[in-house]
Amino acid sequence: MSRIDSLAQYYNAVISLTASETWEDAETAAALFSLSGGHAQLECLQIDDLDEEHPHRPQRDCEPWVDRLIALHLRVLYSIYQDEDTESAYENQVQMVQFFNKEVLQKAKETNWFLPILYVLFIDLRALALAADDSCYTRDDEDAPPYFEQCSNYIMECYRTCVAESRNTTRTSKKVAILNMTNQLFRIYFRVNKLNLLKPLIRAIENSGPIYDHFSMADKVTYKYFLGRKAMFDLDLKLAEDSLTYAFRNCPDEMKKNKRLILMYLVPTKMFLGHMPKMELLEKYDLHAFDDVVTSVKDGNLRGLATALETNRVFFVNCGIFLMLERLKVITYRTLFKRITHILNTTKVQISAFLQAAHFLGEENMDEDEASCVIANLIAQKKIKGYISHQHQMVVISKVDAFPSLSAAR
Repeated sequence: MSRIDSLAQYYNAVISLTASETWEDAETAAALFSLSGGHAQLECLQIDDLDEEHPHRPQRDCEPWVDRLIALHLRVLYSIYQDEDTESAYENQVQMVQFFNKEVLQKAKETNWFLPILYVLFIDLRALALAADDSCYTRDDEDAPPYFEQCSNYIMECYRTCVAESRNTTRTSKKVAILNMTNQLFRIYFRVNKLNLLKPLIRAIENSGPIYDHFSMADKVTYKYFLGRKAMFDLDLKLAEDSLTYAFRNCPDEMKKNKRLILMYLVPTKMFLGHMPKMELLEKYDLHAFDDVVTSVKDGNLRGLATALETNRVFFVNCGIFLMLERLKVITYRTLFKRITHILNTTKVQISAFLQAAHFLGEENMDEDEASCVIANLIAQKKIKGYISHQHQMVVISKVDAFPSLSAAR
């Protein structure tokens, strides 16, 4: 696409790309409706009224909806760069999405080539919603609506339109958009902590049938990433591992930042299942915050784990995994008990021996009752095979596979 230096060039470029009605050209046209596009910085495109600025534009050369979408997009640019009013920009972006739903999604039959443009509209809708919320926060406007949460409603309107379609063949169905929209909603619901709203969306993807093969790999990777994160917080570790592993393996190697993001959740998930990451992997993706966590869990070092979590608290909290990583203390207790049985070379271990080791490793306030409780929980969770003889204050472990794999224990 040639360089754009004027309103006329911009307008003609959009008309030309949309006239072909192909997915490939729609992806190029989408960049011309994106706030991240280079054209957005051009002052000649930051206009409030397209009719006033370009009254003799060749409207007859394009579909009416294309002309209207251009006018709305330029108004968004005007609100951002000339008025410096993010709330107005957000409202105009809302108009774009609603207009697209009414005039394109609901009216266009037997075709879906325009969906890449819709995807860009969603991305900018979320970005402007966040900016509008920040603007309200800066003004301390408590009565302002939560724009970010609100914008999910407009995406859902489009979602319902696409899901309701029944006549098209798989190749031209608008249903191919539901995975992208689900990912958009994942991002919103994670941020506003309303993951319960994702259940029907996940069910729709699971029951999508042949249409699943027509989803893009990029959307599949994103979906598996979010599904894995949700599963991890739900403690469905098998689903979390499967989903995040799929996302990591299918994310292109050149997308190192995204692969690192996936590993932030895949690493702790695998640790819960007893699979400790290699230090080379943590080094490659600059995840050194996990180094001492991994070492401490492997060694049964309670003090080391506590120190590692506290040292990297800000990073783990920002990732949303600090509380999850604190649960690794249970695995660390198991490792410690296992080491004690190996050192003593016996299947009968006094609870006092475990308690002394725990005291030495920083659990100074633990008493014998608490130590018994820790071991009882490990047995109940099938992380240790055995039983507690309270009469003798002793743990008797199985002579066969006393410490089953953690993945089997789940």
